[in-house]
Amino acid sequence: MRLDLSSLVKAVEALRIALTIYDRSILTDDDPEKIVLRDGVIQRFEFTFELCWKMLKRYLEEYSLERVDGLNNRDLFRIGFEQGLLNDPQIWFHYLKMRNQSSHVYDEAKAAVVFAAARNFLSDAQALLMQLEEKMQ
Repeated sequence: MRLDLSSLVKAVEALRIALTIYDRSILTDDDPEKIVLRDGVIQRFEFTFELCWKMLKRYLEEYSLERVDGLNNRDLFRIGFEQGLLNDPQIWFHYLKMRNQSSHVYDEAKAAVVFAAARNFLSDAQALLMQLEEKMQ
């Protein structure tokens, strides 16, 4: 059985597009439309992060010798690192924290921090996707 990565491919690309649109916008950061764009990036980050850890878990369940049932996300990230799927589990712990904070983005300062994490997350999500694709060839 081959792991279907198509949803992760789409999510990573959607995050990339959202960041590109945000960056191309000439609006000021406090413009309501730019805030909506920022919030869209945060939402895409949330969705893509969720898919990343779920795909990581599925891959480990299917192709790894590790037992992953009942493990929390932090343990999954550690094992993903050990298996060569993630470059740095610590940064994924940070993304997990940002994902958990993203439900509280009513606060502008928190939204800015989560948005910055979303920007950094894109390259790590792309790297995970590339590793999954390579390992399944």
